[in-house]
Amino acid sequence: MLIEFRVANFRSFGEEQALSLVASKDTAHQGNLIPGERFNLLKAAGLFGANASGKSNFVKAMEFMLWFVRTSATQMNLGDEIDVEPFRLGGNSQDQPSRFEVVLDLEGARYDYGFSAVRQRICEEWLTAYPQRRPQRWFHRRFDPLKGDVKWAFRGPLKGNAEKLLRERTRENGLVLSRGADLNVGELSRVFEWFRTRVCALDLSCPVVSRPLDLRRTSPESWNRAMRLLKDADMGVEDIHVSPRPKGVTEFLESIMVWKKIKGQAEWAAGATEIPIGASFPLRPVVFDSQIRSVHQVTQGGESVEFDFTEAESNGTQRFLALTGLWVMALENGTVVFVDELDCSLHPLLTRKLLQFFQDPRENTRGAQLVFVTHDTTLMDLSLLRRDQIWIVEKDAGHASRLFSLYDIDEKPRKGEAVEKRYLAGRYGGVPMFGPTLENLESP
Repeated sequence: MLIEFRVANFRSFGEEQALSLVASKDTAHQGNLIPGERFNLLKAAGLFGANASGKSNFVKAMEFMLWFVRTSATQMNLGDEIDVEPFRLGGNSQDQPSRFEVVLDLEGARYDYGFSAVRQRICEEWLTAYPQRRPQRWFHRRFDPLKGDVKWAFRGPLKGNAEKLLRERTRENGLVLSRGADLNVGELSRVFEWFRTRVCALDLSCPVVSRPLDLRRTSPESWNRAMRLLKDADMGVEDIHVSPRPKGVTEFLESIMVWKKIKGQAEWAAGATEIPIGASFPLRPVVFDSQIRSVHQVTQGGESVEFDFTEAESNGTQRFLALTGLWVMALENGTVVFVDELDCSLHPLLTRKLLQFFQDPRENTRGAQLVFVTHDTTLMDLSLLRRDQIWIVEKDAGHASRLFSLYDIDEKPRKGEAVEKRYLAGRYGGVPMFGPTLENLESP
């Protein structure tokens, strides 16, 4: 489970900003929490704010961290540049390293892992474990720009053979964590596996052709669960049918499409059928070798009619199906999900129901967590979310993004307060500051 995510000097973020999923002392909505021995964790946190405030950049920071951890040992060569994007409005910030850090709870064991990087190299990387709740820094590497060398420190289970191997095999533009997992260093594999399989990110503003098709094969019960969600969403879709494309079409597609990954983005070749649970990239529209048909029921006679799903169904229906598969897989695997533009093409009541479903203690029994970005202010409702679940992202005087929860502010909203109304009135910040052309408009 994710305890905290920190980012600094990346895109619109200058000084370090942290999203903590540790529950506050707020006593509201205990069902929205994941109980723990020392502290509880939030099941969901929503990021609200004006356009260009940096909300999406926070998700992109996690996307970058996921991609780099997964690929630095296997898809980067010596001399390849690291695709970091430092904050460019802070004097010399663009020459300083970008920094990323997560604090994790993996089956009761805490780990702090992070790194900082410029385009040419890793500047610093560390992993701290907490055996018996006492911090033990398993490794720490730091590049000394004055001497031009790297300072290494290994402790605990990484001392000895693992230390020598990691020093020799880790490139200056690669991560110890990634190389260690590639070399089957067990102490590092546990943290690496969280990045590989237990966290994912999805940008719903991108055109998506997506569905939980893999669930049909791996878990019919999960498939039926996803289909019930789709049916109960009142979109008129009773079922999804999948059939192979004609042979000639498939062969043509295979001849012009290839599997590739560039900068964390992916396009699936003909033959791909599902979103990996660890997907961490915006999804591009692709053509599959399977025909996806949506089934609608005819009122008279009870017969069904099939339509081409991607052509006949609305953007909202397609995005909702993307979310049903993601929701079911996340809930069953205890996955951390980052979603940008959660409300994209979806009715506010439907978005609200999705959030309620994710937080329902009967549905979320594995510790799944959701971090979502939205402009849907109807979700800023204290009957749905706690004050520590509502986060504001805004730009400071130096045009850098900062984030804080409603529980952090001096005048915390009171129980029953009309949070949405007060937010739109500018009480909490995070709203657009219009110039005179727009500010002076009058209603007719």
